[in-house]
Amino acid sequence: MASDWRELSVGDIADVVGGGTPSTKQGANFNGEIPWITPRDLAGHRYRRILRGERNISEQGLRNSSARLLPRGSVLLTTRAPVGYVAIAGVPVATNQGFRSLVPRDGFSSEFIYYLLKANTEYLKNYASGTTFGELAGTTLQSLRFRFPPLAEQRAIAHILGTLDDKIELNRRMNQTLETMAQALFQSWFVDFEPFRDQGMQDSPLGEIPMGWKHKSVAEAIAVNPSRRLDRGSDAVYVDMSSLPTASARVLDIIRRPYSGSGSRFADGDVLLARITPCLENGKTALVDFLPDGEIGWGSTEFTILGPKPPVGTFFIYCLARHQDFRIHAIQAMTGTSGRQRVDTACFEHYWLPIPQAGILLEFEQQVNPWFQKMKANDLQCNMLASIRDTLLPKLLSGEIRVKDADKLLGTAV
Repeated sequence: MASDWRELSVGDIADVVGGGTPSTKQGANFNGEIPWITPRDLAGHRYRRILRGERNISEQGLRNSSARLLPRGSVLLTTRAPVGYVAIAGVPVATNQGFRSLVPRDGFSSEFIYYLLKANTEYLKNYASGTTFGELAGTTLQSLRFRFPPLAEQRAIAHILGTLDDKIELNRRMNQTLETMAQALFQSWFVDFEPFRDQGMQDSPLGEIPMGWKHKSVAEAIAVNPSRRLDRGSDAVYVDMSSLPTASARVLDIIRRPYSGSGSRFADGDVLLARITPCLENGKTALVDFLPDGEIGWGSTEFTILGPKPPVGTFFIYCLARHQDFRIHAIQAMTGTSGRQRVDTACFEHYWLPIPQAGILLEFEQQVNPWFQKMKANDLQCNMLASIRDTLLPKLLSGEIRVKDADKLLGTAV
C-alpha cells in the first residue's frame, strides 16, 4: 500500500444526504422538471451515470418533502431494499428515502467513490440492520472507513476503470441501435408493407396485404414449443428467468447444469418468450444463439419456445416476439389466479400473420443477420472487458496494482 494513501471515513470525504417522497395525494408534487430516482430505477441500470427515473417531481414536491436536490456528480447509493445499487447523477436529481447519496467534498473524485462503493457492496450490506428489510443507516455509512489515494491518483484509477466501462457502454448503446434498426425493418416490411405496396394489395382477414401473400396463424407459421430431446442428467446450458433481457436480444448470464427432466428445452435459432406474469409484461424475451454446435439447452418451465419453421426464420420470429401488438395479444390471453397468470398456448392459434413468399422472408433474414451478429460480437467483447475491469477493480482500489501497470494492460484491451 502506498504511504500517501489515507484512511478516512465516508463522512470525511462527502456529505451524506437522504431522500424523500412527496405526498402522492397532491398531484402538483409530481410531473415537474426534477428527475426523481428510486431504487427501482437502478435495478438493471447498466451505466455509471443516471439522468432520469420513471417519474419527475416539481419544485413544490421538493419543498414539501425531505427530498433534496443533489448536484451533478453526486454518488447515489441505495441503502435499503436493496443495499448497494450505485450510480452517478449525470444531472441535478432528487431521490426517494431508499438512498443515502454522497456529495463529494473538494479533493475527492465522484468516479473514484463510485468504483469504491461498487467494489464494497457486500461490505456495505454487512452493516445493514432491520427486521422488515436491511437498511444501512446514514450515521453508520458516515462512519465506515476506506483508504483514499491523492486526488490525482483517484482520477487516474477512475480513468482506467472508466475507459473499460465507456467501451462497454458504447457497445451496449450500439446494440440498442441495431435492435431498433431490426425492429424498424420488421415494422416496415411485415406490418406497414412499405416496400411492397406498388405490387398491389389484396383483401384478407387481416385487412389489405400485398398481392400473393398468405395469412397464417402463429401456430401454423411457427413451431410453438417444438420437441427437443435432452436426456435426464445431461450436462447442458441452463437459462433461468432472471437471465432473460427485457429490451434486447441476447442472454448474457449462461451457466451449465444437469438436466432435471423438467423444464423447457431449446436449440440454437429458437426464441424464448416468458409466459408468466409479470415477466411477459416486463418484456422478457431472448434469441437463442449461444449453444455449442448441436447442443440442446434447457431452462425455466415458464418459457414458451418459438422455433423456426421454414420459410419463417429466427430473426422474423424474434422481431415478432418483440412486436407490441403480438405481446398485447399474448398478455390478454393469460389465464390463472392473480399473480400466477400464464399465457394459454392456444392463443397462438388465433393470432394471424401476413406471410410473404419465401424469398422475401429469406431476404429479411439475410439483411438483419449482420446486425444480430454484431450484437453478439459486442456482447462477447463486453464480457471480456467486464472481466478485466472486475479483476483490476479491487487491486487498484487497494493499491496492489499501481496505475502505470494497469495502464499497460488497458492498452491491450481497448
